[in-house]
Amino acid sequence: MVKFGFQLNMSLVERDRLYCFLRNAEGKVEEYDVLASFPFTSESKKMGILLKSRATQKVLYYLKGAEVVMEPKIKAQARPAL
Repeated sequence: MVKFGFQLNMSLVERDRLYCFLRNAEGKVEEYDVLASFPFTSESKKMGILLKSRATQKVLYYLKGAEVVMEPKIKAQARPAL
């Protein structure tokens, strides 16, 4: 995910426990409130952050984790609906 963001020229500008500023692929800074943070644990093997855009009020969830945890989740999402 980090490598993909770098390829799109996206970056983290600033972050604390209440907010974060991200530079998007167009070079514009987007402001988000941090709603929740889920730290990495050796048990879950993943970490995530729940954000709310100050401009659009949309809620985003970014999730990063070990391949053994993430691959089944991605495959489950990729299945076509019946």
